[in-house]
Amino acid sequence: MIRREDTERLLALHTRAYGLLLWLGEQAAKEPRWLAPGVVARLAKPATSVGWLEQNRGEIPSELLPSGPIGDDFAALFSSFFDTSFRVDHLDFEGVLLDSALKLGAEDPSPGGRGMEHSQALALKHLAAFEKMFLAQDDARRLVKRRNLRAASLIWTYAWELDRRARGKGKGPLVRKIWRAIPLEIRKTLSAEVVWGARLELLEAARALVAAPGADPA
Repeated sequence: MIRREDTERLLALHTRAYGLLLWLGEQAAKEPRWLAPGVVARLAKPATSVGWLEQNRGEIPSELLPSGPIGDDFAALFSSFFDTSFRVDHLDFEGVLLDSALKLGAEDPSPGGRGMEHSQALALKHLAAFEKMFLAQDDARRLVKRRNLRAASLIWTYAWELDRRARGKGKGPLVRKIWRAIPLEIRKTLSAEVVWGARLELLEAARALVAAPGADPA
């Protein structure tokens, strides 16, 4: 289970990885080679993205990469963007690459709301278990469906999924749906403090439900 300091680090890595992706998109708009099909194939996998990024470190702004060796967590977060929310469209003519365009929208074969609710309930169950509290799946679902817990549940689930993405266990486009469901004003200022406030709110609700299950108004 992630700790507060883990959350701070993950959010910082995520911001840097996102900036790197946007920078590559800008470069590719001028020079398609930056996101050529073969490059994208390497960048989309953590194991091969590390090598490409290290090879091209000299051409990439230093603030967009870790100061030391590129770690597995940074590589996994960076590569996950190609699975969660971005794709690259290519245009070529007679074997010559003419355009590499970074676009929003990854292929999403999964249903929307039900998948989000399942992820929210699972994140809450893991959180409760970490606090030595048993929370049944049905109870977790009841809690995440509460209107007054919606934002807290989405925030915590996104942070929990961010940790999974950093370990190469992301859920693909579903993560972007969770992110987009968080109110815009919160997304703009998301921090470890905000995540930890959501965590506390969920734990308090879970403890109250476990202590008096029949009193749950939801």
